[in-house]
Amino acid sequence: MKLLYAYRYGIVGGVSTQLRLRQQALANAGIECHLFFSQDNGLRQVLTRDHRIHFGTGSALKALVRRESFDAVVVIDSPELLGPAVGPIWRRNAVYLDVHTTTSNGLAYLADIDTSSLAGVMVPTNYSAGLVAKRINDHPVKVVPNILNTEVFLPVAQSPQNALGEAREFIWVGKLDDHKNWRLALVYTRLLCDLFGDVKMHMVGGYTAPAERAEEFFQLAYRLCISDRVIWLDRVENTTLAELYRRCAASGGAMLVTSRDESFGMAAAEALLCGCPLIANELPVFREIFPVSSMVHLVDIWQPEQIADAAQQLTTSVTDGEVQHLYTQLSRRYGPKSFVETFKTLLTGT
Repeated sequence: MKLLYAYRYGIVGGVSTQLRLRQQALANAGIECHLFFSQDNGLRQVLTRDHRIHFGTGSALKALVRRESFDAVVVIDSPELLGPAVGPIWRRNAVYLDVHTTTSNGLAYLADIDTSSLAGVMVPTNYSAGLVAKRINDHPVKVVPNILNTEVFLPVAQSPQNALGEAREFIWVGKLDDHKNWRLALVYTRLLCDLFGDVKMHMVGGYTAPAERAEEFFQLAYRLCISDRVIWLDRVENTTLAELYRRCAASGGAMLVTSRDESFGMAAAEALLCGCPLIANELPVFREIFPVSSMVHLVDIWQPEQIADAAQQLTTSVTDGEVQHLYTQLSRRYGPKSFVETFKTLLTGT
């Protein structure tokens, strides 16, 4: 079997990282998988040379599907690529739509596409399925889970948590956009400093942020008097990110998730795999993805007192057994095997 995923944004992280994980999982299952990106938003420079990863315009995608014989093409939230993905008239491809966005603006394109011409529509969670089904009533929506990188994001033996009074480290991961609520993350960094004194907040992401947004970020940190407490990393390697998660956990800190919405919550799940507790906005998808655990604190992100209460509960040590149990549960549900089995069933109908 030979497949192609097509997506607009070639970014460092997010859906692009998920596609690399899917490509590897499918390859391990004996399925050749190519990736196509119509924009290079920094991804190309972090890749090793790979003839199965392509960049170009819609016409380049059209040429690719004419040149290669794909059994299926999956287009992710890029309606302008649906037409070129179909292939030449003498060899039409089975084209699937994979919806990962959850915002109203992001989902608006569904009203303008003809779903009857698609071989299938898929999403990563039941939560997303509900959002998409409301907009394409004439077509079934199938859930194909995301893959977690359980080989990089995993717990390791930790030293005892810091005694009270030592620095606590927290982490926030996301783009510097309104959807991720990065400003609120800085406001709550101030709150955490007031609670615990010596605090460090690692803000990871924002590589593609415009210069004016970066300036706004630094100005707000300065006004909140936390410039010396915030460490901004616009992008990091997965191994470094995993180390940061484990470091925050060992310090008695946590990952802070302020997003307004998520289709899955990859970064939050990866933090949990490493044994890092969450203080996260109580989103419907988080209740679906994350098992009940003392490491998962779901709160109303607009209520500062709930953030403070969850942070103070972090003084209770999480046992190695709890960390391993959560890792095992997430690995079973969202490991490569689960994805490949579900994906093949969707494609073959068996």
